[in-house]
Amino acid sequence: MNREARKRLVLAPQNLVTLANLASGVGALLLTTHALLLDDPRRLYYAGWWLVLAAFLDAVDGKVARLTGTASPIGAQLDSLADAVAFGVAPAVVAVTLVQQLGPEYDVHMHPRLLVVAPIVYACCAVLRLARFNLEHEGDDPNRPHAAFVGLPTPGAAGVPVALVLLWFGLEDTYLFHLAPESLHLVRESVLVAIPFVLLGLALLMVSRVPYPHLVTTMMRSRAPIGTLAKVVLFLGLFALEPELALALMSLAYAVVPLLENLPLAWRELRHG
Repeated sequence: MNREARKRLVLAPQNLVTLANLASGVGALLLTTHALLLDDPRRLYYAGWWLVLAAFLDAVDGKVARLTGTASPIGAQLDSLADAVAFGVAPAVVAVTLVQQLGPEYDVHMHPRLLVVAPIVYACCAVLRLARFNLEHEGDDPNRPHAAFVGLPTPGAAGVPVALVLLWFGLEDTYLFHLAPESLHLVRESVLVAIPFVLLGLALLMVSRVPYPHLVTTMMRSRAPIGTLAKVVLFLGLFALEPELALALMSLAYAVVPLLENLPLAWRELRHG
């Protein structure tokens, strides 16, 4: 490959989309820093939406590559590096910062080491997941989308803590159901307590061999397109009404349903490593 061809691949549209994904992850980390320095927890809510944008960009960069015919190994490596920040580091930092900053207000006092260990383990497993994916798919045709993944993909894992952060703030403004102040306090307290343990569980799922579907590919190849379309419309309708609740339900379903469908495999892995 000559120098001009390499230059075109580096400057390909999907690489710019991937870099925007990385920028969104860095933006979320900056907002988290501002939340701490300025004692403004609401900035964590905006950080969560930056990570939702990162997930959207990650979902479309491959499509852009195939549409423009510029898919390349360089793009695949760049995608993994961006994912390590946007879905490996940023979600855990944002979620744990929520616990640290607002936990005392809700009488949630987690072990300080747990709040350090959980995000570190999550980030390390996310990077291991990305490295394993690159090794196992080295030499694959970059123009062919994957139908499934081995282990929970990092964007899918990141969706859970991000959705919990957004839901924590969004519960106060929901119109679908109104929680009494005591109930709202209890739900928010439960979310704060759950976050570190959720991060550890997601870390295990990322490095597991549990199969997870590629949502877009699965929908496109569905044998029941009407039913699939109905589910998409239902999600979009709920998203229009209550976006935080919709994201929470979708992310939790994606992480948990394949695990329940493959419990024997997950149990064997847990027993035998």
